[in-house]
Amino acid sequence: MKSWWLQRAGTGLAFLNHPTLASASSWPERRAVSRIIHEFWSWTTDRNQRRTMMLTGLGIILGVFIVAQWQSPSTDTSNTSTSRDAVIHRTIDRLEAEQAQLKKQIADLRAQTSAEQQRISRSQLTSDDLGQALVTQRTLAGTVPVQGQGIEILLDDSNAQQIPPSDDPDNYIVHEYQIRDIVNLLWGAGASAISVNGERFVNSTSVYCVGSTILINDTRTSPPYHILAVGNVHGMQQAFDDGNSLRDLKARSQIYGVVLKVVNTGMITVPAFDGSFDMKHTAIAYSLAQ
Repeated sequence: MKSWWLQRAGTGLAFLNHPTLASASSWPERRAVSRIIHEFWSWTTDRNQRRTMMLTGLGIILGVFIVAQWQSPSTDTSNTSTSRDAVIHRTIDRLEAEQAQLKKQIADLRAQTSAEQQRISRSQLTSDDLGQALVTQRTLAGTVPVQGQGIEILLDDSNAQQIPPSDDPDNYIVHEYQIRDIVNLLWGAGASAISVNGERFVNSTSVYCVGSTILINDTRTSPPYHILAVGNVHGMQQAFDDGNSLRDLKARSQIYGVVLKVVNTGMITVPAFDGSFDMKHTAIAYSLAQ
């Protein structure tokens, strides 16, 4: 810009030093020169104004462009911030919805677990009841050994060294019906399990005599006979001591020396039945509570 004004100033000086202007001395000639100078400066001034206006317009356009460029990042930043906030809110809403769904699933699973535990508890109680009933039935069936407070009775042939010729030898030995009488007495006095010489008495047990041999559960036995009974010790002892029970056997014990006595009370173990069951009619019945 500075060089441009210097160039214009040099042009003006060169115009004033023109020979025509330098030689003008009359008034009309001077007026003509003045008009020429005025037109020159007017032309120069108009041109400068146009240039100034053009430069001003360019400056305004440049300023608008700069302002637009300066505001554009701020707008982008604002838009970016708004978009980021929207994404964050959507993510929070989604996570909260997922959390609510998971909490609902946990509550449902806990309810199912509680219901299943109750069902298992009921099943366990039913199983325990069935197990206890099974133990009871096995005890009654005699398929398991039984241990508990009980009584032991010894029954044996007479220990007499000589038998008078007038006496019947059968009065000096143990008979099968005597064993049955003792067993029936113990059952009635509260025994829960009975054995004779290791043979467990069950529903199918038979006691009979073949010659001089007593068979129990089809097994040959011989004296002395150890009768074991688990159950109400006091009741069994009282029934045994009762004078009205086992009269014939007690009389033979006093007269002929047949051995009949209680030899032990306390912890008794009655063995399990080891024979076979002859079942004609069987049925299985069970009930499981749901």
